[in-house]
Amino acid sequence: MKTLIAIAGILIAVALQARMPTLWWLGGVHVELLPALVVYAALTMHRRRALVLALVAGLTQDALSAAPFGISALAYGIAAIVTTSLREALDRDLPWMQWSAGALTSITASIIVSFAVGISIGNAFKMLMAASIAGMATVVLFFVLDYARLAWGFE
Repeated sequence: MKTLIAIAGILIAVALQARMPTLWWLGGVHVELLPALVVYAALTMHRRRALVLALVAGLTQDALSAAPFGISALAYGIAAIVTTSLREALDRDLPWMQWSAGALTSITASIIVSFAVGISIGNAFKMLMAASIAGMATVVLFFVLDYARLAWGFE
């Protein structure tokens, strides 16, 4: 049941991510919510469930992007495995750690996709801006999802 709720949350996040406006004043950066969900799953759930949710998040991202299908799933899967491996060393309650994990997950996915699609100086700037925004979204998402888990009795 928890996995179905998480997959529904991923689909809602994909819909929100697709509908959010482009930040033209930052060079056309889109707000990314899926790296935040991948980090949250990797630091909260068991490795197998976190990996499945990361792959689902990557495949849904690829379904809506111009990148080759499966490339974001590969990046999110790698990020989930590395993050779950480092879970004991990371304190998931620190906002700077949440921000950095979200930003690193976002930049990893962007770099892997850029190897497949192509990279330019403008893309590098957009990747850094998107990664910092994804890091901020990770901090907010941790707060919201931790509160929801407590309110719904999943803790």
